[in-house]
Amino acid sequence: MASQPRLKMGLIGLGRLGTIRARILAYQQPKIELVAVCDTKPGTDTWAAENLPPSVRYFSDPEDLMTNAGVQAVLISTATATHAPLILRALDLGLHVMCEKPISVDVATTEEVLRKSKSKPELKFLVPFSRRYDESYRAAKDLVARGELGDVHAVESSCLDQQDPTGFFVTFSAQSGGIFVDMGVHDIDIGRYYLDVTKGLANPKKQVDRVFATGQQAVYGELSRYGDCDNGWALVEFANGKVLSIHLGRTLTNGFEGCTRVMGTRSHAVINNNSAVNRVEIRDAYGVRTATTPDAFVLYAQSFLHDLAEFATAVLEDKPLSCTPDDAYEAAKIATALQYSFRNKVPVFFDDEGLPIMETKAAN
Repeated sequence: MASQPRLKMGLIGLGRLGTIRARILAYQQPKIELVAVCDTKPGTDTWAAENLPPSVRYFSDPEDLMTNAGVQAVLISTATATHAPLILRALDLGLHVMCEKPISVDVATTEEVLRKSKSKPELKFLVPFSRRYDESYRAAKDLVARGELGDVHAVESSCLDQQDPTGFFVTFSAQSGGIFVDMGVHDIDIGRYYLDVTKGLANPKKQVDRVFATGQQAVYGELSRYGDCDNGWALVEFANGKVLSIHLGRTLTNGFEGCTRVMGTRSHAVINNNSAVNRVEIRDAYGVRTATTPDAFVLYAQSFLHDLAEFATAVLEDKPLSCTPDDAYEAAKIATALQYSFRNKVPVFFDDEGLPIMETKAAN
């Protein structure tokens, strides 16, 4: 019996998520062969040698990996500011690309990447949003598709990180684009996923009417230096009359929580209302309680398997992806507008071309 072909893949970035991806690629994806990994940080070669099969080559330079490792595709899991240049280079080299969100911290660069991707339709390009690949979120999507919720008119979504005593994300804020770009893009995407925002539009180019955001530095006051906050709230009014509200936070003390309420005229669906790590209840002197999921990587562990499986199938069998680059682009426009709204304390309207109206001087 002939063996099935496997996608030869390289991984660029061995940070927190990158190491999770590396183990999955090496040991849990039968359609993928992890050929090489790359990171510029000292010591990552040691991690790779100790945790990955000896057949996986290590590179300290992304260009070297993309040109000399014999890969068909790359997964980019690096700092946000490096995403766009790496995507563009990989596409120019004829490689299929999967890149962690977001594409970039600004709309213009995101547009440049999309133009490049569309100029090479033979290459697959995926920006995976983890909730789209989560089984519970997909089950809720099926409810929406079958009409069981009625007319879905609004979505509420939250993403609340556990407090980090090291304050890593404070310095990371300088290159992440801010909480609405870095975290909020997931909630924006899942809102678009359920609200069918391309339907009922007088102008197909314009999906959003206006957005507004506000926030606080409740615990991490130094975030003000970067025009960022540790708790943010956002409201998105879509052009078809539907509404998305978001709460983002980095100050939870019990663990990670991420909940989404999908509101229909017949019923509501609530996903992850209690982000418990399992179904065990502890009953003691403090009452009845459950242990909270520690972080999003645990809560969406299966998503990281599903998105890679879809990507590999799309490349090997030339099938379409369920999450398109345009989805990433539309979410990025909204996220950038929300970050601008927070920093400048103003609502942001969208023009007839579907672009956020922001004064360049203030935005910079």
